[in-house]
Amino acid sequence: MKKIVLATAAVLTLVFAGACGNAATKDDKEKTTETAKQEFKTKTVDNIDMKIGEIKTTESTKKDKNMVSIAMSFLNNDNAPVGVGAGDFKIKADGKTFDVYPQGNNFGDEFKPNEKLAGKAYFELPNTVKKGTLVYAPMDKEKASWSITIPEAK
Repeated sequence: MKKIVLATAAVLTLVFAGACGNAATKDDKEKTTETAKQEFKTKTVDNIDMKIGEIKTTESTKKDKNMVSIAMSFLNNDNAPVGVGAGDFKIKADGKTFDVYPQGNNFGDEFKPNEKLAGKAYFELPNTVKKGTLVYAPMDKEKASWSITIPEAK
């Protein structure tokens, strides 16, 4: 909880500093963007370490929609093979739940003990969604969640 408060304060400081600096150059803006990258705690669920990586947003071909990709990596600490897929994740935002975009190049596989799995999950979200909660919910049982900020489309 303390880290969330500190991260929020840091982001608000960056936003405030950016709003006050009218003479900011393009280089200054790029540095601010890089400084504001989100950091997420690794969570362990059913002996699987789950790490959320970079979140990227691009405009969708559909009006008023964005395509959001979330990089993820997993480490199997179990003594048996386990399976994880993008379909086990959802985004909750603005009182709605968004499933993974089925046509995306989403990850999903079974992997052996001490092996890693990495990939991206894709979500098509309304472009009004700026914050949400990424939820790991295999078989619709919520087991872990991360608060995320959806970056502007590039």
